[in-house]
Amino acid sequence: MFTCSRSINSKEPEPTYPIQGTFIQLLENSHGQWSENEWIIFFSYLKKLNISDLYLQWTVADTHSFFYSSTFQTVKLPPLETILRLAEQFEIKVNIGLVYDYEYWNQISNNSDRVKIYLDELLIRSKLAAEQIKSIAINYKSFKGWYITEEIDDLNWRLDDKRELLFSYLERLSDALEKLTPGYQIAISGFCNGQIEITEFNKFWDQLLKRTKINLVLFQDGIGTKKLTFSKLPGYLAAFKKSAIDNGRNMGVIIEIFRQIDGYPINKNTFNAVPAGLLRIIRQRQIASKFSYNIVAFSIPNYMMPMAGSSGNALYNKYLDDIEKRTNP
Repeated sequence: MFTCSRSINSKEPEPTYPIQGTFIQLLENSHGQWSENEWIIFFSYLKKLNISDLYLQWTVADTHSFFYSSTFQTVKLPPLETILRLAEQFEIKVNIGLVYDYEYWNQISNNSDRVKIYLDELLIRSKLAAEQIKSIAINYKSFKGWYITEEIDDLNWRLDDKRELLFSYLERLSDALEKLTPGYQIAISGFCNGQIEITEFNKFWDQLLKRTKINLVLFQDGIGTKKLTFSKLPGYLAAFKKSAIDNGRNMGVIIEIFRQIDGYPINKNTFNAVPAGLLRIIRQRQIASKFSYNIVAFSIPNYMMPMAGSSGNALYNKYLDDIEKRTNP
């Protein structure tokens, strides 16, 4: 006769992975004027949160560059080199975004002829930015690769002709990036409004990956903007992951750590959001952890850092307590 401390039918609890990365949206009137000390403080917070990957969503915002450039308008204190240097010191990897065009969402809603002209022009600007950034980035071990700034949704690319334009754009851009910096990561993110069949969603991403050199795809969970619900999210994540696995690509999940309070579709005001509650974020992490250990926040600088105000500071401290308890129960 023997005793067992654990029932043979019991299961190990599924892991809830911590947040591994975060996005930052560089802004001219703040990050474009930060001192070295402000960036040191920023990276100190990321290190305390055990963040290992930083995604610069863009390094050119419309016409303003966050690196010294001869063709774009350079901001007052271009931070790219400072970010790469400090990231190296703090042992954080950096994925560098390219050109953010303020008219992107308006432009891609146009007819195919106009979308083609727009994407061809955007490709020229993005390749030009990448070529200038390369001379800076390759000098730092913190440089992990590229992030393609254009977010891919499930509504604007439903027509076959427009879908082909998107695939062609991403094929040409990812080819250029791979040739520019062989072996470096090329990432992109997408989201879903829940208005596409899951099988069609899987087919779309399967086709996209077959055409491109993109090797990391990130799925935005849409919980903060209520694009998806907790009940619908797993189905789309499963389809997204299958397309990544079938094409031999890496996959991660972006969790929205905010709660939208203004902007479309809530009202006609400008987009505004506040930090989400910790319990909701834990639930997001639990779902994301079923599909990937690579959990990325959107975004710690805005919603979970002392420099994000009192509510950001409160969430920062609560999250630190939570991951401490899970690490040392």
